[in-house]
Amino acid sequence: MPTLDKYMKPIVTTAVSLLLAAVAHAQTTQPVNFIEKVKPSLVVVQFTYEGELGKRDFTGLGTVVREDGLVVTPLAFTPRQVPDEQLKDFKFIIPGDDETEIDAVFLGRDERYELAFFKPKTDQKLTPVQFLAGDVGVGETVVSVGLLPKVAGYQPFQSIARVSAKLRGPMPQVLVEGAGLTLVGSPVFNERGEAIGYVNDQPERVVVLNGRPFQAGSRGAVLNDSANPFADVDVPPRLFTPARDFLASLASPPTLEKPIKIPFVGVTSLTGLSKDVAEFYGLKGKIAIQVGDVIPGFSADKAGLKKGYVIVSLNGQPLERGDLPDEAPMIFTRRLAQMNVGDKVTLGVITEANQEAKPIEVTLGERPPQANKAKRYYAEDLGFTTRDPVFDDTYARKLAADAKGVVVTFIRPQSSAQAAELQPNDFVQQVNQTPVTDVKQFEEAYTKFRKDKPKEAVVLEVLRGGNTQIIRIEPPRE
Repeated sequence: MPTLDKYMKPIVTTAVSLLLAAVAHAQTTQPVNFIEKVKPSLVVVQFTYEGELGKRDFTGLGTVVREDGLVVTPLAFTPRQVPDEQLKDFKFIIPGDDETEIDAVFLGRDERYELAFFKPKTDQKLTPVQFLAGDVGVGETVVSVGLLPKVAGYQPFQSIARVSAKLRGPMPQVLVEGAGLTLVGSPVFNERGEAIGYVNDQPERVVVLNGRPFQAGSRGAVLNDSANPFADVDVPPRLFTPARDFLASLASPPTLEKPIKIPFVGVTSLTGLSKDVAEFYGLKGKIAIQVGDVIPGFSADKAGLKKGYVIVSLNGQPLERGDLPDEAPMIFTRRLAQMNVGDKVTLGVITEANQEAKPIEVTLGERPPQANKAKRYYAEDLGFTTRDPVFDDTYARKLAADAKGVVVTFIRPQSSAQAAELQPNDFVQQVNQTPVTDVKQFEEAYTKFRKDKPKEAVVLEVLRGGNTQIIRIEPPRE
């Protein structure tokens, strides 16, 4: 008769083997000690905002991505609505008891991938995070590591979450459940400790470690001190961007000598086709987008693209589908932006219903300069700021691209300009009946008038909503 040991021995042996295998698996996949591993690669990026309302320092989470100290943050940390000239005195703060400071420079933004780049002023070796194009599946564990706000001494902390969905769209995102992610600006790791994602900016998320820096309002971009510095810790973000989507930016970041050039073809609007319109063009079940206004003189116009044409392919490939039909134009626009100025692309275009698509070759031009680069002047005594116009300003007002004038960008609360009902986006064409050419000439004319006639009102002729208005601004009473 067989003994009990004869049956138990293999069972016990199998059980022990399974237990050892489980322990080994846990040791390789359990996210332990991620803080110690990632801590050397996290820095605090600080800059001073110096604007019409004074100075204030802001800090945000930066991730080292190269041994020479190249650091990345979400683009929203240096908002595009704020003039570059008002962002000053960049530093890296190395968290710890000593909080070592390193002078840094702002290299620029890469709007194609929603990232901003910084680097030490002098040679400095830092420990980088090596992002990989690895993938994670639904149900897998991910770990994010970030820094607590300044009030908590910039202490590192981690959060463990599980992937619950993978979203398509203009910027692909991975949705997590459970504890969520640490905060905006955090690197994300898989169970093997590989950096496979980044928590980029998201609606209603704090992008700095000491409050929200700016808030768009009727007076322009203003400081906002009301945010809870622990907001992202209390209600953590749940989306991150896969690393494969931004590795190209890390490989070729902007430099002071070579800023990123954004391709531009001169089409102001693209829309996804409704179901009825798609069927009209014989495109039922296919992704297609319709061309809006085509700006004369730009590359799309030169190539023969017309308003109303329907685009069905890019370089011989069908257009990408998002999770929503309206995302197709945004995905298409982003794909063009990720190419290089001067590249030639072939669009498959349907010009009329019941016709086959025909190829149209378009050469990618360069996007015109943006407002954050324009020169500015602050008339401090009356409380308003003006800047040189850019292409977007003249095009929106249906003016010639070389139209003369300046654009009002800021109105100080309780100022003479506010009392006179001057408004942001007013296009100033004359000051005291003298035509305005640019912000330099406006400053000279305004300064001379205020010096010669300090007690007289300044009279501005402005274009607002297609109508010309006269704004009389009385000087402040002493």
